[in-house]
Amino acid sequence: MMYGVDKINAFALAMLNQAELEDLLWSIAQGVGEIMEFDDCVIYLRNGDKLVQMAAFGVKNPKDREIFERIEIPVGEGIVGNVALTGEAEIVTDTRDDPRYINDQYDGLSELAVPVVYEGETIAVIDSESNRANDYSEFEQALLQVIANIASPRIASAQYQLKLKQTQVRLERSNNELKQSLNELAKNQAALIQSEKMASVGVLSAGIAHEINTPLGFSISNLNTVLEDFLPELTQVIHRVKADPDLPASSRALLYDDEFNYVLDDLSALTQETLNGLKSAKQIMLDLKRFSREDSDIFILSDINKGIESTLNILRNELKTDCEVTLDLHPLPEVSVNIGKLNQVFMNLIMNAKQAISERGKIAISTQFIDDWIEVKVSDTGCGIPKSHLKDIFTPFYTTKPVGEGTGLGLAICYRIICQEHNGKLSVDSDNQGTVFTIQLPVKNQVERTA
Repeated sequence: MMYGVDKINAFALAMLNQAELEDLLWSIAQGVGEIMEFDDCVIYLRNGDKLVQMAAFGVKNPKDREIFERIEIPVGEGIVGNVALTGEAEIVTDTRDDPRYINDQYDGLSELAVPVVYEGETIAVIDSESNRANDYSEFEQALLQVIANIASPRIASAQYQLKLKQTQVRLERSNNELKQSLNELAKNQAALIQSEKMASVGVLSAGIAHEINTPLGFSISNLNTVLEDFLPELTQVIHRVKADPDLPASSRALLYDDEFNYVLDDLSALTQETLNGLKSAKQIMLDLKRFSREDSDIFILSDINKGIESTLNILRNELKTDCEVTLDLHPLPEVSVNIGKLNQVFMNLIMNAKQAISERGKIAISTQFIDDWIEVKVSDTGCGIPKSHLKDIFTPFYTTKPVGEGTGLGLAICYRIICQEHNGKLSVDSDNQGTVFTIQLPVKNQVERTA
């Protein structure tokens, strides 16, 4: 049997054109089968202590790149395994006389196996079986070994490239995971910074409220004295002077002057209005202190309804032009909460409701006690939230507002405060008629927390 040099040259060129390991192995199997006119050729690739059938030509390759019955052979077992172990080619003239023969889907009567050795290590085995005994010659063994030697560096290179690609994939996956972790870290850090800013604002607000309360207190006290003591006494003195028969006519004329009497009559009303304004300012300061408690990490028994009222009092100037706010606050048991942070949640939800209203609209706030849960609902008649956005509404940095008008942290912080810090629930329901946020706070768990 003669083998043309041109066929072997074409085979070598075909191997060079195959960059992928799988393509290369199938090319080798086909090339060996065609050059040496074998009925069968199988390429076993070594994987640790096993040899795995990777490509086939002839009877074991029924169609395309399919192997009739892929098998694995431990190194050192069978004829193929022994060749891999010793690194030496072998011809078995009659497999019926060799107990090492492993019968798979093809009953071969003779077998030829040569090792593919790279840098002193067997990395693969090229194997052929024939249905005729004594069908392989030493020349064929030598030629097949030459082909195996030609294929050896190409297989090793393709294996290296495959490992390199797999490593690159793992590195890319690790890099993506690292980027994701860094993004999460950045989000958490930004949320923490935002939370710390709110805490700082709370401390500052509490300090300002404390400083303003002092002058407000003595201003209110002084005006009370003017209204309750000085003005009545002044009025009585004027009446007594008017009744004095010895009062000169010119002085009497001054006391009965219309402008003087108008000022005297209006002084009491003006003083009362000023006093009411100062009392209102003092209430706002008290609400501000209650809203931004300095003991921001302490849970104390609190009245949720008062927290809502305090928050609304702070926001009344923001809401008076665009919104009609209705309250339906039912009696609630006191619960152990961080009232400063809950007020932050109430403010965020109320301001979101206001921003959702393009023209004059309504905001409704209700509370009730149901089955050991306090439920707070904040609803509006605004534009609503698209259904596709609802699943992401509590995700940090997710916002539907224009660039520069929202950080996307408000609702994420609300979710953390309610769900993580208070073991509660925060849900949203929305359509084109408006949006309803529902807060649920467990009463039983919170009371036990203070026990």
